Amino acid sequence: MASDNRNNKRPDARRASRAVKPAPRAVRTGPLFRQQRRFPESNSPYRQLRLLLLGSMPRLRQAVHAWLRELRSRLSELKTRLRPAEKPRRAKVQTAVFLAASIAIAVFAVFQVLYTTATTVTFDGVELGTVATEEEAQTARLSVEQSISTVLGYDYTVADRMSYTTGLAFRSAVVDESTLEEALSENLKVVEHGYELYVGGECIGATQTEGAFEELLEQVSAPYRNENTVSIDFREKVEIKEADLPVERFTNLADTALLLNSTKAGEVTYIVEQGDVWSVIAQDNNMSNDELLALNPGYDIDKLQIGDELLISNAVPYLTVVSVQMEYYVAEIPYEIEYVDDDSMYIGDTRVITKGEFGTADTVAQVTYEGTEEIDRDIQSQTMLTQPVTEVQARGTQERPTWLPTGSFRWPTSGTTTSRYGYRNIFGGSSFHGGIDIANRAGTDIVAADGGEVVYAGWQSGYGYLIQIDHGNGYVTYYGHNSELLVSVGDKVYKGQHIAEMGATGRVTGTHCHFEIRKDGERQNPMNYLP
Repeated sequence: MASDNRNNKRPDARRASRAVKPAPRAVRTGPLFRQQRRFPESNSPYRQLRLLLLGSMPRLRQAVHAWLRELRSRLSELKTRLRPAEKPRRAKVQTAVFLAASIAIAVFAVFQVLYTTATTVTFDGVELGTVATEEEAQTARLSVEQSISTVLGYDYTVADRMSYTTGLAFRSAVVDESTLEEALSENLKVVEHGYELYVGGECIGATQTEGAFEELLEQVSAPYRNENTVSIDFREKVEIKEADLPVERFTNLADTALLLNSTKAGEVTYIVEQGDVWSVIAQDNNMSNDELLALNPGYDIDKLQIGDELLISNAVPYLTVVSVQMEYYVAEIPYEIEYVDDDSMYIGDTRVITKGEFGTADTVAQVTYEGTEEIDRDIQSQTMLTQPVTEVQARGTQERPTWLPTGSFRWPTSGTTTSRYGYRNIFGGSSFHGGIDIANRAGTDIVAADGGEVVYAGWQSGYGYLIQIDHGNGYVTYYGHNSELLVSVGDKVYKGQHIAEMGATGRVTGTHCHFEIRKDGERQNPMNYLP
């Protein structure tokens, strides 16, 4: 009985032992399994392989477990098929061989999938990335160097600042040439992508901020913009160019803004015209005689000639805003002139019979400004408010006597203009010259510049022998330094009549004719009247 009880207990015990599940394995956390997957650089292939295997252990363990599960499944199937008497020893050997081969294949497959031989690139000790071969790294470096050299204008190289280490690496860590080029460019910081602002062909600033210059130009033009603005532009050619630029070219936006709103020295060339006087040219350009002379050294201010080229400097805006505005206003409408012939008046003379009056009209105009200066006005429409009144004038038809003034002047003599109207240095000091001097040989004919009556003919201090002709219209002409006078006071002379001969009487330094034109007693510049 005891024997039976023991026999009965054994199967139960065996069943109980099979039912007890083994305790889970403790997770191995030793140094062997804490190796990093990305290994330190080493030139030793043995150390690289060791580190590779250690780093791959977790994945290999998973792969081996999967293969073992598959193997157990196959062995279970094989046990069910074979009788116990048919299990030869050879089957056990084959199983062991299969297991070993499977593990080897798994290890090799994992190795091929996860790792490859590659080249790690560093620049100044900083790792840039890993590429397949050193040749790819060199190609990327050459490409970056060529791009930078093109921008800088000279050969640029970083070959001596780069190093290359070939070894095993994760396939996922390998990058292409373009990625390596980008990383190298970012670390160099020699050339950056940016935008340049050109005004009149001159680069005045550069920035890395897209849209910054557009906003800056908008701020410059803002004061000229209102609800009636049609368009805004600039007189100068303004360009924004996008390009790769040396980092030292980039400027501060605030400095560029100050420059755009400032003025610069503007140099203009002025061509001397008939009647121009040095002092008047200087005055018209807000300069003194000395300032004008400083810009034009070597010129004799008393001997300007028609066609002479003078350099004039004025402060002009760096950037000139051109705006087109719509304007609404009441405009004056000019009146017409109607002529009535009058035989009691000389040809060329007129007299107002009925004074004309301007009309008015509501006007819409498109006006163009450069800065604040109007340069064009285009009338778009007009609505008449009041009609203009026509002016009636009497017009002379009677032939004019030859001695009467024509209203225009001719040259009183021939020769060279040696002194012009305005201030000059003479006899050791500065004095105002009220006319022009025309030099020629002694005895050269002097003629009346226009018809009129001789009101003076004789000697006058400074002038020598002098003739004055009153032309009856507020104008009186002077002819000085003559050697001989051919008319007397009260004589009526016609335009071009021979009245004297050139000489050197009075206060002179040589033979010439001093010629003046006075209007209502005030000296005028003769060059403004002579043809």
